[in-house]
Amino acid sequence: MDTKNSLGNFATDIKYALDATTIIAITNNKGEIIYVNDKFCTISKYKREELLGQDHRILNSGYHPKQFFVTMYRTIAKGTVWTGEIKNKAKDGTYYWVHTTIVPFLDDSGKPYQYISIRTDITDRKATEENLKLTLKRLASTNKELADIKYALDASSILAITDNKGIITYVNDTFCEISKYNRDELLGQDHRMLNSNFHPKSFFKDMWKKIGKGQIWKGEIKNLTKEGKEYWVDTTIVPFLNDNGKPYQFVAIRKDITDRKKVEEMILRSEKLALIGELAAGVAHEIRNPLTSLRGYTEFLKDETTEEEKQQYFDILLDEIERIDFIVGEFMLLAKPKVLNFSRKNVVSTLTQIVNFLKTEAKYKRVTISTAFGSDEVFVQCDENQLKQVFLNIVKNAIEAMPNGGELKINVKNVAGNVTIEFQDQGVGISKEKLERLGEPFFSTKEHGNGLGLMVCFKIINDHKGIMEVESEENIGTKFKISLPIAK
Repeated sequence: MDTKNSLGNFATDIKYALDATTIIAITNNKGEIIYVNDKFCTISKYKREELLGQDHRILNSGYHPKQFFVTMYRTIAKGTVWTGEIKNKAKDGTYYWVHTTIVPFLDDSGKPYQYISIRTDITDRKATEENLKLTLKRLASTNKELADIKYALDASSILAITDNKGIITYVNDTFCEISKYNRDELLGQDHRMLNSNFHPKSFFKDMWKKIGKGQIWKGEIKNLTKEGKEYWVDTTIVPFLNDNGKPYQFVAIRKDITDRKKVEEMILRSEKLALIGELAAGVAHEIRNPLTSLRGYTEFLKDETTEEEKQQYFDILLDEIERIDFIVGEFMLLAKPKVLNFSRKNVVSTLTQIVNFLKTEAKYKRVTISTAFGSDEVFVQCDENQLKQVFLNIVKNAIEAMPNGGELKINVKNVAGNVTIEFQDQGVGISKEKLERLGEPFFSTKEHGNGLGLMVCFKIINDHKGIMEVESEENIGTKFKISLPIAK
């Protein structure tokens, strides 16, 4: 199979899909526009030559606060995909809304060298939502206003109305067209007949919990048609409340985003292919070293050697085999992680166990561990064994980072509904260049490390809906900061 031609065809397919279905722009790392497709020109009312070399401020509507774009640029500058809804201003002064996904493309050093912006026009949906919000604020709605709402919804959206138990009482023609069910088959049923089994039960549980409180819910849902075909809808569910403040019915407004999701999936697939290539190269490199030793010492054993030499060679061979087993084990943990067993645990108690376990090793290496927990009990929903693995890894790394001794401070703070755990050492520190690569597979600051341990730690904290950050200065020390949601 010609991999190069295959990848080339894949890239061509992506570009065709983007141009056919989506508003697309590419900028360099300074934010200057270097490519726009025809759909971009059509919606913005600018010619291509008027856009190239400019940045997206040419479309600024003044609607969003500066912090909105500061947060956006900060996210993509880190190489993270950003998604949001933006109100833009066309050349003729008209306004339009776009659902935007910005994908950074990274160079060999992990820095963005260009950004691809994928947009879909959601102007009609936003106008409908705005009209609905304004109408809901009026305490006395006339029959005409209700008729206007229905007309606007029917003209621009996939619409369904259910009672407070979720039973469908109304669907418009667009709903029937996309679901392939006729109206008689839908009325009296609930939306479970469209369930694609893509989303976990907790997804819909959280949705019902929110709308049951009278709050508007927004999200993207993957559904199944009568014919068994999957489709995606951007969904807004608005509860209508009675005099007691309880929902008596729900209006669901949807937009078909199937084409956009297909494009995003194609891009994600190409990124995964690139990542698999990097991981495969890393695994091959890490395992080749011990394999070389195994081959060499096996050849030595074939020659005439003394019993003492044989024993020495066998010890080396066993060490190298254990090294390969450890690398493969860590890699398999990333490829196929264990099922997490969440329960409510006291994180202070967990930390205390780890500190007591490592105190002897720390003392032997002239390291003092001091703690400031603030409270004896701070509970989080977690898999305790997984958290212990993270804490153990960080504390052991901190001890190893202080070859001449020093102090490791562990602080626990409550910050806005989260518990923040800080590990501050007085070790050798990490250079800025190495710090940016921390957490990558097969990159380690230690001489014999493979980087997989820290990568697993980042993944565990992410699985716990937390954040792990690292700050460091050479010859000053390193701080690991973990933030986790406090269990209610």
